Amino acid sequence: MAGRFADLLGTLYTKFQLGIGGPQVKGNSGTVEARNAADNAYATIRAALVEIYGDDIIINAGAAGSGADWTFTITRPSTGMTHDLQVIWPSGDPSVGQAVTVASFAGDVITLGYTTLAAGTDKLVVDTTSLAFGTSSPLAMYTAPANAVHTMFQIIIDTAFDGTPTMSIGITGMTSKYVGTGSVDLTAPAGTIFEVCPGVAAPGGSENLITTYSAGGATVGAARILGYYAIPS
Repeated sequence: MAGRFADLLGTLYTKFQLGIGGPQVKGNSGTVEARNAADNAYATIRAALVEIYGDDIIINAGAAGSGADWTFTITRPSTGMTHDLQVIWPSGDPSVGQAVTVASFAGDVITLGYTTLAAGTDKLVVDTTSLAFGTSSPLAMYTAPANAVHTMFQIIIDTAFDGTPTMSIGITGMTSKYVGTGSVDLTAPAGTIFEVCPGVAAPGGSENLITTYSAGGATVGAARILGYYAIPS
C-alpha cells in the first residue's frame, strides 16, 4: 500500500468501519467481532472456506444462560483421533423415527444417511416409558410407524404400588387396544414382569401410543413399560 498508510500496523481505536454506513470489525475483550454500522448487533460474515483452529464451535455464544437462551457447542474429540476426518450430512428430508447412520466411509470421509431402524423382521425396536404413582393420564409413550406390528409389551415393576392403581395401553379412542387393565397388577412385588402379546394386526398408518393410568390412591410405586415392535418385510 503506497502513501501515508504504507507502514500501518494497527489503530488505537477498538473498531474499524468498512465504508460509510458499512459493517465494523471490532475488538472486544480479546475477541474479534463483526458488528453492524450502529454497533448494536452482530453482522454476518460470509466466506468460501472457514478454518477454525480450536476444538469447539459455539452456537449462540452470546446467550444469557436463562430461559430458552443457552449456548450449543459442537466439539472435536481432543484425544483418540489418528487421522483427519470429514463428515458429510445427508441430503433430503428424514421421516419421523428415522436415525442418522453411516452410509459410507472411505478416504477419511464419513457420509451420513437417514435410516429406518425398523425396516424388517430382523430389526426389532424396543421403546421404554416410565410410569410412577403420581403420573398424569394419559401418558404419552411413542409413535409407532405405519405397518408396525407390536409383538410384545412388558410391564416391569421396579417399586410396588400401593392403593388400587390400574393401567392400560392403547391409543386415543381405544385405550386398551394392546394391553387391558386386567392384564397388569401394579401392586405386585418389585421385580415382577408382566408380558402381553397382543396379536393385533398392523395399522395402515402411524399410531401415537398412550398409557391410560388411574392412581387409585397410590402414594408409592414405579414401573417401566417396554413396547416391542417391528415392520415385517
